[in-house]
Amino acid sequence: MPEAAGFSSPTGRATSLAKNKAGFPEAGSPLFRLARRTAFFALTAWLLGTAGGFLVATCQAAGKAPAFLETELAPVADPALRGELAAVAADFAAAVTDKTLARFGRKHAHRRTDLLAAPPQEYRDRIRADALAKLLGAGMDPALDQYFVYADRNPATQILFLAYYDAGNRRVVLLGTDFISSGKLRPGDDSFLTPLGAFEHLPDHWGYRAEGTKNAKGWRGLGAKGSRVWDFGYQQAPRQFRQGVYDSQMRLLMHATDPDNGEPRLGGPDSKGCVRVSAAANAFLDRRAILDRHYEKIAAEEKDRDMWLLRADRSPVAHLGSYLVVGDSAILSAARAEPQTAPTPQ
Repeated sequence: MPEAAGFSSPTGRATSLAKNKAGFPEAGSPLFRLARRTAFFALTAWLLGTAGGFLVATCQAAGKAPAFLETELAPVADPALRGELAAVAADFAAAVTDKTLARFGRKHAHRRTDLLAAPPQEYRDRIRADALAKLLGAGMDPALDQYFVYADRNPATQILFLAYYDAGNRRVVLLGTDFISSGKLRPGDDSFLTPLGAFEHLPDHWGYRAEGTKNAKGWRGLGAKGSRVWDFGYQQAPRQFRQGVYDSQMRLLMHATDPDNGEPRLGGPDSKGCVRVSAAANAFLDRRAILDRHYEKIAAEEKDRDMWLLRADRSPVAHLGSYLVVGDSAILSAARAEPQTAPTPQ
């Protein structure tokens, strides 16, 4: 299946094949599942509110949360929120980051595993500021707490951040890291640089799930069968033509890659313009419904609608989000390094 062609179903209606692609059984009515999740989050918030700081320390002591988590969570005043974010960060570290570090090793000649394990404060500051500017510039509601995903397309980093927008502090909190592959321009090929900006995951561009079929080269371009494909619609992005590089239209997706051939290449530009993520990150974002705010709203309000795209066994976070933010830390570093010239006297 082509990577960036965008086989989106705009109506959201499922075929029998589409349901099979999801690969997850239905469990209970939508109303029952909604009530169950509501009760779970209420109990969790109460528990975390009484032991938020203890949970952060416990997660870090057990090695299940990133080393930078304490610094990131320090400005979060609400103990219940701080505890929730610590728990999600620990879940992401165990389910995603630790697996990637184990696969690549703590030291790798061609991958910035040091940034993955412990991104420095200055780097995180730039990412947070860039994410906030792009989210607000895209029209995000500044009063709405939500999770989101940030992808750094800098060829030297190629890192995904699981992030949270804390509306009370108007601040971005970084919770976890993993490798990605963004777009790589190839002369004579249909390839793009991944566009910069904040892109919302809307039901207007209904996503789908990978069929897991192999192409002529033996690649499962969208990952193993059942892997989630998030569709962010048509976007303008730099494309490689014979005459040079010019902006052109592409379908921006975020998806997994071939487990055997593609996963070892994560951490370097390699896609045709989409954001490739690991199978572990794909499963986590899908299971926790990180970008499914609008889809979960439909599921809650339209009881009879077949929401085949959402996992039946999902465990959504308390503050669902909808944004993929793409930035480039190389551009941020260059802008920071530029000397500030004084205005010319008139």
